Amino acid sequence: MLEPEAIQAAVYAAAGEVQTLMNHLGLAARSAPTAKLVFESDLRAAIRRALQFGRSELVSVETPVGKAGALAQPTDVVVAAKTRTPQLAMELHWHPRGEDHAGFATTALGDLVKMALAQSTGAVEQATLLVGAPTRFWRWLPTYAADRNGFELLNPEPEAPASAKADFLGGASWDGLFNGGLDTKVPERRWSSLMANAEVRSPWAVR
Repeated sequence: MLEPEAIQAAVYAAAGEVQTLMNHLGLAARSAPTAKLVFESDLRAAIRRALQFGRSELVSVETPVGKAGALAQPTDVVVAAKTRTPQLAMELHWHPRGEDHAGFATTALGDLVKMALAQSTGAVEQATLLVGAPTRFWRWLPTYAADRNGFELLNPEPEAPASAKADFLGGASWDGLFNGGLDTKVPERRWSSLMANAEVRSPWAVR
């Protein structure tokens, strides 16, 4: 199992690499499709390098953590262990400029549910979600989450984990998640906590 400080250090190191990339490719950031393609893939690579540094266990990208259902779909970053169970699984979710906040939040929450399932079923020891989004998204999110169950999981306070009953997944808007292979027998309650928060001087903040 990775120490929280090791994961935090990897996030900060990756944020630094993304900052450097944005400094060089500032004009590309004005194009939403280009920004999503370039920065999300580079953030994934930066996180992999940061987690691999000084570690003998393999850190891989786009690797499944299960053999069936949603967990058989690629996970962005996976840290292997000396045993069969990976130490860490991490999904990355990058918000391109101009994309609908509500749609982005819904897909990000879907990734969070997938990571919670991976940990609760013992597919991985630890699971986390890294979200890169503009400051205006983080300002918008608390009001949106206040009226919609489950979305508070995307916005935990630094010293106060968020929790929500899993019945928020009963709505029709989540059918695609289950059609994609998510196990319908999910834990009754979900929890999330904020592990790291790094600002990138651009239209995005990595959290």
